[in-house]
Amino acid sequence: MSYSADESPPPPESPLVNALNNLVSTQDRWCTPSILPNQHKVVDEYDDVSVSAESLGNLLQHSGHFRAAEEFAAKIYGADRTFLSPHGSTGANAVVLRMLALERRDALVLVARNVHHSVINALKMFSIDFRFLPDPQYDPHFDAILPPKMKDVRNGLSRYPETLAVIYTSPTYEGLGADTVGIIHDIRESFRDVIVVVDEAWGGHLPFFPSYAHLPKAAMTEGADIAVQSTHKMAGSLQQGALLHWHNGRVQEVMMEEAYREYVTTSPSYHLLGSIDAALRLLDERGSRYLEVSIERSESLRAGLARNLPHLEILGLTDDDSLFKYSCTGIDPTKTTLGLSGYGISGFTLAKTLAKKGVIVERAGPNSVVLVTTFQLHEGAVDRAVTAITNVLRGEELKGEKKLLDNPFSAAGNWQKMRPYEVVRYANYLSQEVLLSEAVGSIAAESVELYPPGVPIILEGYEVTREAIDYLRDALNEKAHLVARDSNLRTLRVLRPSSGRNSVEVGRKRGIA
Repeated sequence: MSYSADESPPPPESPLVNALNNLVSTQDRWCTPSILPNQHKVVDEYDDVSVSAESLGNLLQHSGHFRAAEEFAAKIYGADRTFLSPHGSTGANAVVLRMLALERRDALVLVARNVHHSVINALKMFSIDFRFLPDPQYDPHFDAILPPKMKDVRNGLSRYPETLAVIYTSPTYEGLGADTVGIIHDIRESFRDVIVVVDEAWGGHLPFFPSYAHLPKAAMTEGADIAVQSTHKMAGSLQQGALLHWHNGRVQEVMMEEAYREYVTTSPSYHLLGSIDAALRLLDERGSRYLEVSIERSESLRAGLARNLPHLEILGLTDDDSLFKYSCTGIDPTKTTLGLSGYGISGFTLAKTLAKKGVIVERAGPNSVVLVTTFQLHEGAVDRAVTAITNVLRGEELKGEKKLLDNPFSAAGNWQKMRPYEVVRYANYLSQEVLLSEAVGSIAAESVELYPPGVPIILEGYEVTREAIDYLRDALNEKAHLVARDSNLRTLRVLRPSSGRNSVEVGRKRGIA
């Protein structure tokens, strides 16, 4: 049977489309994406096109409108070159790690313990050897891994002088900024050729802030070699947009272009790429004003909560939680991290209860939640959030001291027992599943994380610790979002006791590569 356009029956409904149409608009989203509502938009969502439309240019060749967008982005961020990433920061990180693998076959990379799993996964994917920077600091009040200090980077490079690159995250999920100026200066004094890569996924808005004390420094303007940003997080574009910036010199442009061509899809969404360009042009022209509004709303949120809930810990507001305590150079004022040490409720429970009231937070942890003041939040969202959080927490105050979990990110012990990419390669032959309670002391053959934030707690090739198990069990009891082979974490995949480098050599001789 055929129909004319006017006679065709209504299309079958998609539950996902229904949710996007009917549910999302009823929620106050203190979470990504942070989309600039007044940016230049594509009028018809179905007016998309492909590389076949040569008049627009070619993303892989960086020509036409794509070249213009990339050149504009490089100019406003102070980079020599910028590439658009339609794969988010995850894809941009993969391009960076592929570039490092192309540059040196035996590359060794130092990474901070709070790097996103996309960095770890790319290191494994391209068989790059890596080590964690020593002594990661963790604040259990806010479930936060703190940025590395200058001495952490210096100690790591002294231990591994053959290092090709250092990768760390700044600002962090909680908005804490590392001392990028000091770290880069320190590296340049003694390790001139080391490439500094900053995962700045949460910092795409930094260059556009009005004058504000204790603001994290933007990586490109402070001399980082490479920076990766998620434009959908804090720079206003549609979900999945990102930017890859770099300075020429230590970074070989030809290698970066090769890595980009290898990875990037040949069928990107032109709507997404257009949104990146439109958001950046709006930020460049009016970003300071938009961010002033975000700061005002963030400060109103924090002030209202502090007034109503005297036992609530708010990151950055008290002397005990000062930036100097963390050796950080700044904090993003559009982020609000709440610590629940004075309350008999977890961050997971608070987040789930708030969601039922239409208030969506960015991240929950055992003892905290993070709220992001997004561009699209309406004026009444602050009062609604203050009221909702107050109503949930009043009556939950503790009389005694709350037992906080130990640092789960010592889970890796920071010392590899076996290279993670080797474990991945041979796991099917050298691993076994054991009960979680029996895994402590074993070498992990899988990674386990909470998402968000997407930082591995257990990682292949590293020892499974009691702190990691306790942290994950607590998260499971609170029905947190866990990423693992067994999502209930009854079992964990570990290397058999006899496994190790000798077993790997046996596997190679048997042709298991």
